[in-house]
Amino acid sequence: MYRPFKKLRLRMIEMDYNQKDLAKAAGIVPSTFSLRIRGKQPFDSAQIAAIARVLNIPTSEIGAYFFEEPARTRKAG
Repeated sequence: MYRPFKKLRLRMIEMDYNQKDLAKAAGIVPSTFSLRIRGKQPFDSAQIAAIARVLNIPTSEIGAYFFEEPARTRKAG
């Protein structure tokens, strides 16, 4: 099962944040954050900046956390 934002999720664990607490700290409604981290809706630039600030993600590394390559699928066979 593919879960988007793997690196972001790992950073949340490192910084001891669950989704609800990170959403609140970043000023994002928790249900909105949930949709975003599940890949159902995109993060906007203000949300990305707020999350990066809370998780101490350097500006130069934001792309690695929020713009990952699509999951690869295995070929059957």
